[in-house]
Amino acid sequence: MNFTQHALDKLTLYEIDQDVVTKSSAIHTFYDKTQSTDIKIIRIKGILFTLVIEPDTKNLITIYRTDQKTIDNRQKKKRWI
Repeated sequence: MNFTQHALDKLTLYEIDQDVVTKSSAIHTFYDKTQSTDIKIIRIKGILFTLVIEPDTKNLITIYRTDQKTIDNRQKKKRWI
Protein backbone atom coordinates (compact mmCIF):
# COMPACT_ATOMS: atom_id res chain seq x y z
CA MET A 1 0.00 0.00 0.00
CA ASN A 2 1.30 3.42 -0.97
CA PHE A 3 0.50 6.47 1.14
CA THR A 4 -0.40 9.87 -0.27
CA GLN A 5 1.09 12.91 1.45
CA HIS A 6 -2.34 13.65 2.90
CA ALA A 7 -2.48 10.15 4.41
CA LEU A 8 1.00 10.58 5.86
CA ASP A 9 -0.04 13.90 7.39
CA LYS A 10 -3.06 12.20 9.01
CA LEU A 11 -0.85 9.43 10.39
CA THR A 12 1.33 12.09 11.98
CA LEU A 13 -1.75 13.80 13.42
CA TYR A 14 -3.01 10.53 14.94
CA GLU A 15 0.52 9.45 15.95
CA ILE A 16 0.23 6.18 14.02
CA ASP A 17 3.14 4.41 12.34
CA GLN A 18 2.80 3.34 8.70
CA ASP A 19 3.71 -0.25 9.60
CA VAL A 20 0.81 -0.45 12.05
CA VAL A 21 -1.63 0.50 9.30
CA THR A 22 -0.05 -1.84 6.76
CA LYS A 23 -0.12 -4.80 9.16
CA SER A 24 -3.66 -4.18 10.48
CA SER A 25 -6.35 -6.58 9.33
CA ALA A 26 -9.60 -5.10 8.06
CA ILE A 27 -12.60 -5.57 10.34
CA HIS A 28 -14.93 -4.52 7.48
CA THR A 29 -14.40 -3.77 3.81
CA PHE A 30 -16.76 -1.69 1.70
CA TYR A 31 -17.00 0.21 -1.56
CA ASP A 32 -17.97 3.88 -1.27
CA LYS A 33 -20.42 4.52 -4.12
CA THR A 34 -20.27 8.30 -3.63
CA GLN A 35 -16.48 8.62 -3.83
CA SER A 36 -15.73 5.48 -5.90
CA THR A 37 -13.17 4.33 -3.34
CA ASP A 38 -12.44 1.20 -1.37
CA ILE A 39 -13.04 1.47 2.36
CA LYS A 40 -11.37 -0.61 5.04
CA ILE A 41 -12.19 -0.36 8.71
CA ILE A 42 -9.35 -1.21 11.09
CA ARG A 43 -8.85 -1.01 14.84
CA ILE A 44 -5.72 0.52 16.33
CA LYS A 45 -5.32 0.72 20.11
CA GLY A 46 -9.07 0.14 20.49
CA ILE A 47 -10.02 2.97 18.12
CA LEU A 48 -11.81 2.40 14.80
CA PHE A 49 -10.26 4.04 11.74
CA THR A 50 -11.48 4.29 8.17
CA LEU A 51 -8.92 3.81 5.40
CA VAL A 52 -9.93 5.38 2.08
CA ILE A 53 -8.12 3.64 -0.76
CA GLU A 54 -8.03 4.48 -4.47
CA PRO A 55 -9.10 1.19 -6.13
CA ASP A 56 -6.85 1.32 -9.21
CA THR A 57 -3.56 2.40 -7.62
CA LYS A 58 -4.22 1.02 -4.10
CA ASN A 59 -2.96 4.36 -2.72
CA LEU A 60 -4.15 5.21 0.78
CA ILE A 61 -5.83 8.57 0.23
CA THR A 62 -6.69 9.31 3.85
CA ILE A 63 -7.33 7.79 7.24
CA TYR A 64 -9.79 9.08 9.82
CA ARG A 65 -11.37 8.06 13.11
CA THR A 66 -14.83 6.57 12.94
CA ASP A 67 -17.34 4.76 15.12
CA GLN A 68 -19.81 1.93 14.71
CA LYS A 69 -22.78 4.30 14.39
CA THR A 70 -21.18 6.05 11.40
CA ILE A 71 -20.37 2.72 9.77
CA ASP A 72 -23.94 1.49 10.29
CA ASN A 73 -25.44 4.73 8.92
CA ARG A 74 -23.34 4.66 5.76
CA GLN A 75 -24.37 1.05 5.16
CA LYS A 76 -28.02 1.81 5.88
CA LYS A 77 -28.03 4.69 3.39
CA LYS A 78 -26.39 2.37 0.81
CA ARG A 79 -23.36 4.67 0.51
CA TRP A 80 -21.02 1.88 1.61
CA ILE A 81 -21.80 -1.45 0.01
